[in-house]
Amino acid sequence: MTQCFFFRFIPTTAVVALTLFSGACAWVKPAEDAHHVALVKPQAVMDCKKLGITTASTLNSIVGIQRKEAVKVNELVTLAKNEAAVMQGDTIVAKGPLDKGKQDFYVYRCHYE
Repeated sequence: MTQCFFFRFIPTTAVVALTLFSGACAWVKPAEDAHHVALVKPQAVMDCKKLGITTASTLNSIVGIQRKEAVKVNELVTLAKNEAAVMQGDTIVAKGPLDKGKQDFYVYRCHYE
């Protein structure tokens, strides 16, 4: 009977551990072209061409467990940089704060070729 309890305990423990671990991890990877996109303050884009706005969103929680704010912000910036690269932009500026796993970013082209 102890052995049966042990086998029921392992899957539950594994699920809880995986959930806690995944809540701290970032799953979004930067695109190749996104490495050249900078996140800057609004003052830095005065002489840049505005290309548009992108909205990035990520999970606020996983299985009811809140994700760390820094992880969510990092994912949102990475997503915005990826989209800016698609839009031929090289600079992003946060339009506002993180709100329930979403954030808007302005996309600019500052380095003209």
